[in-house]
Amino acid sequence: MKAHVLHEPELEFRAGNRHVDPRYGISVFGPADADSPTAPHQIPVALVGSAKAVDGIRRWLMRCQNRIEARDTKSGQENLHQPFPGFSVDSEFGAELVFDDALVREIPERQLRRLARADVVSATTDAVEIYADAARSLAETGRCRVVICARPDELNDHEDRPPSAEGAAEHEEEQEEHEAGGDFHDLLKAAALTLSAPLQLMRKETWTGIPARTGGQAIRPLQDEATRAWNLHTALYYKAGGTPWRMQRHSSDLATCYIGISFYRTANGQELHTAVAQVFNERGDGVVVRGGTAQISKRDRQPHLVLPDARSLLLDALAEYRSTHGHQPARIVVHKTSNFTPGEVDGFHEAADERDIDYVDMLWIQRRGAPHLYRSGQLPPLRGTTVQLDVRSLLLYTRGSVPYFRTYPGLYVPQPLLIRPASQGTDLLLASTDILALSKMNWNNAQLDERDPLTLRTAYRVGSILKHVPSEARIATRYAYYM
Repeated sequence: MKAHVLHEPELEFRAGNRHVDPRYGISVFGPADADSPTAPHQIPVALVGSAKAVDGIRRWLMRCQNRIEARDTKSGQENLHQPFPGFSVDSEFGAELVFDDALVREIPERQLRRLARADVVSATTDAVEIYADAARSLAETGRCRVVICARPDELNDHEDRPPSAEGAAEHEEEQEEHEAGGDFHDLLKAAALTLSAPLQLMRKETWTGIPARTGGQAIRPLQDEATRAWNLHTALYYKAGGTPWRMQRHSSDLATCYIGISFYRTANGQELHTAVAQVFNERGDGVVVRGGTAQISKRDRQPHLVLPDARSLLLDALAEYRSTHGHQPARIVVHKTSNFTPGEVDGFHEAADERDIDYVDMLWIQRRGAPHLYRSGQLPPLRGTTVQLDVRSLLLYTRGSVPYFRTYPGLYVPQPLLIRPASQGTDLLLASTDILALSKMNWNNAQLDERDPLTLRTAYRVGSILKHVPSEARIATRYAYYM
């Protein structure tokens, strides 16, 4: 058994320039689509919140038009925190936010005080209705690209509770899975899936720089200002239709469609799991496809699709891919966090055969229970470390010590992914290289070392939102509405 360390995948920026770090790439070269005629150079944004919140957000976003210095770091670790170059047409982003008083909906203090007096469930329901109505009225003007909503301080759903005192590794995974936020976030996103502009929710600490606390205890760590600016403006650029960066693709590479398959229960917990596919190309352009009802297997107690439903879900995903990109892929890569049943394997192959697609890789990616590696010294294994345990399983560290940072940037012991192919002839090294590259495609986070590939990371966001949407209701297919 021998460990192998994959090279840090490079990303592509303006004019085909490449670098491993999204922040460096944009700061030096500009976004990947900067020269495209459809790049969002002017981004009209709408604002929803209390008068104080709207004023605070607007002031901070205007401050972010100019350079924000990085926090101080240890000597030799300057790459870990990088300055924000500013978001304006004169910066490398080449884009600016456009404000208009007509695109503001202030929530009266009277309504917010009523939320503070109500129980959590009633307050959340009322807040969603108030904010959704305001966002709808703004989106219907057809004049804004993104609607920014200030999360009301008066709510006290689970997003505002300090972390529980559980195991550090399990707590980090819980944070990752529920990062989308509390019930208000998910319900509001669900209510806005049919609007003409996606939402961007902001917490008060983002624009004030003051950590949120409950009972004197910080609810979550607060990032430095430059990092907050990077993450927010990258997300806004993407939601406005831009491509901040894309995965590197060589001319000889097959056009690949990456699909994450996940399942969710309805909010009342009564209905069985529903399948959903998150579909991405190498550029990271994403669409969401909802499938049929899954069945709980007696063998592993996990939800699975029967053959016809697996075939139908993949055909629908490929139809959305073709509609979005204008062509069929030459290769399909399917990621799941549960094992593939024979029915699922056969159903996915039948769909690929129907579309004359010859290359299909199906990968079961386990996030828990994988063996850990240790190396000499005090730092964890390097990001990109792989060990092939046997012919059918490979261990991959997507988090770990990063040579570019000269440190391990995480708070807890990194957890590796265990990759098991369900298809014959899968190149595990190529599969792990893809997964490592897809871990850099989260446009809510400009740092390069996410744990999960985009295909799986979206599963938590999409499922937590769609569980609040009736099965017969129309939904947005563009991933920007869920992030």
